[in-house]
Amino acid sequence: MNPADDTPDSPAGTSTPAAVSPASLPPPPVETPTVTATATATVIATPSPASTRTVTKTAEVPEPTTTAPDPDVYYENCDEARAAGDAPLHRGDPGYAPHLDRDGDGVACEPYAGP
Repeated sequence: MNPADDTPDSPAGTSTPAAVSPASLPPPPVETPTVTATATATVIATPSPASTRTVTKTAEVPEPTTTAPDPDVYYENCDEARAAGDAPLHRGDPGYAPHLDRDGDGVACEPYAGP
């Protein structure tokens, strides 16, 4: 017995290969087929749109008509305007007058908003 590795002594200079079982061998290499795919792009030409013709027609626009305030309508105070159903009055409305517009904002006889 060899004390260095606890193996039985073998004759000097002779080495015997150990028996190898077929189960301990690696399996033989397997050939795997390689598949190559080639991508192909298809380009579809789009026809250009047909030329268009723009026709512009000028329409006559009538002049806006403005109605002048009726000079015959006059309210002494906002109570009269409210009684006639015309309150609130806006600047340009028949019956509007600066003495009815307390804050000068163009709206006369406004409803009381409170404090």
